[in-house]
Amino acid sequence: MIRHFLNPPNWFTSASIFCSVYAMSLICGAGDVSPATLRRACVLVVFGGIFDLLDGRVARLTNRFSEFGIQLDSIADIIGFGVAPALIAWTWKLHEIGAWGVATAFFYVLATAFRLARFNVNKAHDAWPLKGHTQGLTSTLGGGMLVTLCWVSNGYLADRLRPSATLVAVFVVMLAYLMLSSIPFRNFRDLRQSPVARRLLALSTAIMLTSAIVMDPSMLFGAGALMYFTVGLLDGMVVGGKHHLLLPAILLRDE
Repeated sequence: MIRHFLNPPNWFTSASIFCSVYAMSLICGAGDVSPATLRRACVLVVFGGIFDLLDGRVARLTNRFSEFGIQLDSIADIIGFGVAPALIAWTWKLHEIGAWGVATAFFYVLATAFRLARFNVNKAHDAWPLKGHTQGLTSTLGGGMLVTLCWVSNGYLADRLRPSATLVAVFVVMLAYLMLSSIPFRNFRDLRQSPVARRLLALSTAIMLTSAIVMDPSMLFGAGALMYFTVGLLDGMVVGGKHHLLLPAILLRDE
């Protein structure tokens, strides 16, 4: 077990778990949670996502891949992008609708777990044909979008963005459905390889940085989440439609 603790990629995965646990500790058992505390919890989940992105890159740089690290990463994702965002959403708004809020939070966590289980199975059997796209919304981006909504609603846009608990519940259910769906979302590897995607990424980055400088640092993630949710969803529907039309021809060719 010591060798797993000494494996550099696992340090970043462990840092992601720490951020998630710290975020949950801020909002558990604290009575009425202030907007400032909610913002801190959201920022910690975002940092957890950054560490989650780095562990795979560190593994490639150091050539220290391991099955243990893969399983640890899945567990970290369930905690960081399933349980933590659901608990933040519950503390922020979902508690206002009682049992429906509990059901919504549970459905989101369950969808995250199912999405990760499907990803692991597909990866082991090479079952997903669109290599430049993920099958459904990733749990990282789903959790990131949820906490970003909470972050900007309790920060820069606090006086202008006041969604009701019901509206937040609908958004949470929508994110859960997108994770469970087979709508293809472009991954970052495809963004680097496609010229059109690179131009869109450059434009998106410019908009995000401008939003952060002109408005508020939280809008770096707010603008990014909004663009990925809208443009990424439309792109995924188009790509998914084309793939559905081409699938019979591909199957016939393989035969």
